[in-house]
Amino acid sequence: MLSAKSQRSLLVFLFPGCALLTLLIGWPVLESAVSSLSVTANNTGQSDTFAGIAHYKTLHSQSTFWNSLWLAALFTMTTSGLELVIGLAVALFLYFQRSLPRVVEILLILPMFILPVVSGLTFRYIYDPNDGPLSFIFDRLGYEPAAPLADSFWAFWSIVLQDIWRMWPFLFLIIYAGLKALPRSAQEAARMDGATTAQIIQFVLLPALRPTLGIAAGLKIMESLKVFTEVYVMTGGGPGESTSLLSLFVVKQAFHFFQVGPASAASILLLALGMSLAWTVTHMQNRPAVAGGVSR
Repeated sequence: MLSAKSQRSLLVFLFPGCALLTLLIGWPVLESAVSSLSVTANNTGQSDTFAGIAHYKTLHSQSTFWNSLWLAALFTMTTSGLELVIGLAVALFLYFQRSLPRVVEILLILPMFILPVVSGLTFRYIYDPNDGPLSFIFDRLGYEPAAPLADSFWAFWSIVLQDIWRMWPFLFLIIYAGLKALPRSAQEAARMDGATTAQIIQFVLLPALRPTLGIAAGLKIMESLKVFTEVYVMTGGGPGESTSLLSLFVVKQAFHFFQVGPASAASILLLALGMSLAWTVTHMQNRPAVAGGVSR
């Protein structure tokens, strides 16, 4: 238990960081919340006027908003789910394969260090119907050149594939660190009782990893909802509105159509959606696991 003097010293060291975090995050959120409830009179010399939930009603009546919301939810659930499965599978494989050199672990996490704009430009080149490697392969196989970014269906799944390639190492890193931190006593006891590797994973490792998986899923959900750069570079939200995620909708409303109020309202809804989904997933993962045993 820390003494009163130690607690005061701790607060002194924590205060600058907390103040900076509040300034960098809390203030923009507050400004967006105020803008979502106000009407700005541009070039009239008048101050903002209170608009209530008028901007939220405007969003409710826009089909493009509901389309962006659906695409954002689909993108988030698809990328988060697949990347969590891939990251878990690779982490478990490396956990049991201790003979592999450490350089393999380093190479696996390299994609997550690539800038989003670089990743977007790389995949746009891969999908290029004229000079891209994908079209070259299709041409050699005797098919028409592939142009997935020009197709409303394949464009969406192309940005999903790009996100999976770049971000699955992020979840792998969290899960692998969680695996490394687990004590091996329970696993050794299960081995002595005749448990197989699959049974150890199911009844020992996965229950112990639930908090780690919840944190990883929550962080990835927040990251997926705010994806912008790579999608904007690859498709710009097109063709049509087929890849216009909610983050792109906000940017278009604010900087293309200069609708600051609806853009602020959409950003607040995006924040609320991300926090709700992240909290739900984290809460579900932190619930007590159903008791189970290892069959002999």
